[in-house]
Amino acid sequence: MDHHGGRLKIGSDQKLYITTGDATRPESAQDLSSLNGKILRMNLDGSIPADNPFPNSFVYSYGHRNPQGLAWINGSLYESEHGQYAHDEVNRIKPGANYGWPVIQGTEKKNGMEAPLFQSGEETWAPSGIVTYKDKIYTATLRGNAVREFNLSEGKSRPVITGLGRIRDVYIDGEYLYFVSNNTDGRGNPLKNDDKLYRVLLNDIK
Repeated sequence: MDHHGGRLKIGSDQKLYITTGDATRPESAQDLSSLNGKILRMNLDGSIPADNPFPNSFVYSYGHRNPQGLAWINGSLYESEHGQYAHDEVNRIKPGANYGWPVIQGTEKKNGMEAPLFQSGEETWAPSGIVTYKDKIYTATLRGNAVREFNLSEGKSRPVITGLGRIRDVYIDGEYLYFVSNNTDGRGNPLKNDDKLYRVLLNDIK
């Protein structure tokens, strides 16, 4: 299925967060009775948390096209998302908030809808998994062929690891950043012995 999202993460609140894409039905992202185009939140036993923003609903936020990555900094949830024909996003997720798809994207604004913290404009990143370290977000990018850094305190974004093709996911353990390439999925140009798991020291990222 296209635009299925599919990221699963357990937050520090011991709730399961799930990203779902619009399944190529853009209007469903604005429909609170649909689970498409949403970030969902549930108890680990599959029930609906009593403090979810919409009564008797798994929906935590909506108006998403194809949300891919989830990560937290000091209790705040961040998300990466594929836009349509570029306009990829990194968002700070607020409970019950509407992130605009398909009404707005990129730099467009509308009352009652959230604008992204970062967006790619006419460039395509195709961000996938994300991880956080201090005040930075590191994002695996597929079409972008890079690990990309988003500095929240400076409001700046840049590729920090390139030349290894499509990057699917990232992970931090201690002082190391791990990431995995995804060149053998039919969309990349595989190198010899692809795909690979890489490890770099965070302090070596300049």
